[in-house]
Amino acid sequence: MKRDHAGRLAMAIVLCLPLAAEAKVSAAEAAKLGKELTPVGAEKAGNGSTIPAWEGGITKPPAGFTKGGHHPDPFAADKPTLTITAANYKQHADKLSVGQQAMFERYPEYRMPVYPTRRSASFPQRIYDFTMKNATTAELVADGDGIANAA
Repeated sequence: MKRDHAGRLAMAIVLCLPLAAEAKVSAAEAAKLGKELTPVGAEKAGNGSTIPAWEGGITKPPAGFTKGGHHPDPFAADKPTLTITAANYKQHADKLSVGQQAMFERYPEYRMPVYPTRRSASFPQRIYDFTMKNATTAELVADGDGIANAA
């Protein structure tokens, strides 16, 4: 049952990816997977300042992991790079939503610690393989209400 559930979850994830949502792409576009794009189609490069490049994500259990137990925080030792408060939020307004800014205005004690950005997502190799296959074979059918030729 767990394997079936994991398979369904993986398929749902793959079907929600931009490449799958648009159906098949050219071989040249698919060739970018795993190179300039992550194996599931996200941009691999970072922005050079706040977003690091994707380098494979977490592929091994973090220290303290026990099968069947709670997953330990792999970044528990991280410290905030800055804390946004009512006193300094306007300096960061270009990166805050209107709702976040309203929180600072309404609640002077409100604080927002900002931690280093991580790109820790990873999937089993079979997901990467199916994504590559689906990129050039999957097709939308029934006016977009179905999919054919998908692994």
